[in-house]
Amino acid sequence: MKSLILVCVLVVSSLAQSAGTRALRPTPIAGESWLHHLHRTFEETSMGKTGRLGPAIPANQDEPADWQPQPAADSTKLIVTLHGSDLYRLNCWGCHGESGLGVPPEINSVINPTRAMSAQLIVERMKARDVDISWANATELANQSRAALLERLHKGGTDMPAFPHLSDPEVRAILAYLKLLAGVRGAEKQQIAVNESGLHIGEHIVKSTCHICHDAAGPNPDSKQLFNGVIPPLSTLTMRTSLPTFERKVRSGAPIQMGAPPTLCRGRMPVFYYLSEEEVADAYLYLRLYPPVPTVRDPLTAATEPGQAKGNILRVAFRAEPKLVMPRNASDLAMIVFQISVGTWVGLLLAVGFWFTLREVKRLTAISDNRTSLTSVESRVAKVVAQSSSDKFQFGRHSQHPPTPNADTEEQDASRYKEQAFHHDDYRRFERSWLARWVEGEDEAA
Repeated sequence: MKSLILVCVLVVSSLAQSAGTRALRPTPIAGESWLHHLHRTFEETSMGKTGRLGPAIPANQDEPADWQPQPAADSTKLIVTLHGSDLYRLNCWGCHGESGLGVPPEINSVINPTRAMSAQLIVERMKARDVDISWANATELANQSRAALLERLHKGGTDMPAFPHLSDPEVRAILAYLKLLAGVRGAEKQQIAVNESGLHIGEHIVKSTCHICHDAAGPNPDSKQLFNGVIPPLSTLTMRTSLPTFERKVRSGAPIQMGAPPTLCRGRMPVFYYLSEEEVADAYLYLRLYPPVPTVRDPLTAATEPGQAKGNILRVAFRAEPKLVMPRNASDLAMIVFQISVGTWVGLLLAVGFWFTLREVKRLTAISDNRTSLTSVESRVAKVVAQSSSDKFQFGRHSQHPPTPNADTEEQDASRYKEQAFHHDDYRRFERSWLARWVEGEDEAA
C-alpha cells in the first residue's frame, strides 16, 4: 500500500513538473530589427542599452587569441528552473532597466501600470485624494489594467515589440515579479517558477534583447561599414565569432576591427553584464541550432550613402521573403480549383436571380396594366347601364309608350362585356406559382 502511494506521488509530481515546463519548441528568429521597424538609428534611442560599454583599447595592443570550444552534447536537454526575476532579466531589462523605471519619455515605466493591477492600491490612492470608491469598482479597474498589460505583452504597442515567444506560465511569472518590483503587498507570496531548457533561455535573449538592434539575416558588413554604423545580422554571428569571443563581447566588451584600414576599436555595442556565461552560451547555441530565417533585402531602403556621418547607422532594412503564388502541391491546386468553381457557381446563381427578377417585374407590370384597363372598362359599362336605366325611367315618366327595346343591341353589349370582364378563373390563374405557370406554358403578360 505504501509503495502504491509513493508511486502516485511520484506520478503527480512529474506531471506538475512537466506542466511547468514550456511545451512549445523554439522557433528561429526572423525579420528586421525593432529599430529598423521604428526607423530609428542606434544613436536616437535608448532601447537595448544598459549604459555600460566595453573597456577602451590601449595603445599598441593586439586582439587576444581566440579559440573554439565544443558545446556539451546534452546541453540542449538540461532543464533550468527560472523565476519571474530571471524572465524579466532576459526579456525586459534591456529596455526598462533593472528597476523597471524605463527611460522616459521614450521608454515608459512599468511600475505605475503594475500598481494599477492592485485593487487595494487603487482604493488607497483614491482615499488619499478624498475620493470614495467601492471595492467592486476598484477590482474592476484592476482587472482592466491587468488585461491591458497582458495585451501589451502579447501584441506589443507603438514603441514596444510583441513577445509571442512567451508562454502563459512565463507571462504569469513576469507579472508576479512586476508586482514585487512595484512594491505591491503580498507579491512575494505570488512568485512563480517555470522549468526551461537552455535553448529556450537562448531564445529569450536573442528575440527580446539582440533582435532590438540586429536584423535576423542579411549580408555581413565589412570593417568600413561597421565604422559607418552598420549593425551586423544575427545570421552570420556564429560563422564570424567563436563562443569565447561572443561571451566576452556580450558580458564584458571586446574590440572589433573597424574603419579603413581596419583597426581595433571598442565598438558601440553595450555590455550586458546581467547575463551569465551559461545564458550567453545558450544564446549562441540557439543561433547555431536554429539559424535565422533567410530574408530578402529591400533595395529601396538598403542603399548605403557614402557621405554618411561616422557613428550613424545605415538604414538597412530586410523584409520577409514573399510567399509563393503558385500552388506547391496537389492539395493546394485542388483548393484553388474548388474556390474558382464555387465563385463561378455563385456568379451564375446571381445572374439567374437577376434575370428572373427582371422577368417577374415585367410580368407583374403587364398584369397590373391589364387589371387597370379591365377595371376602367367595367366602370364605363356600369356608367352606360346606369345611364340607360335613367333614360328609361325618364321616358316612362313623360310618355305612356316606352321605347321598344332592341334585342340585338342588348345581346351585343352583354357579349362584349363578358369578353372584357376579369373572371374568377383569371384570379385563380394569377395566384398560382410561377413554377406551375412555367410548366403549363402559361404567361398572363404575353
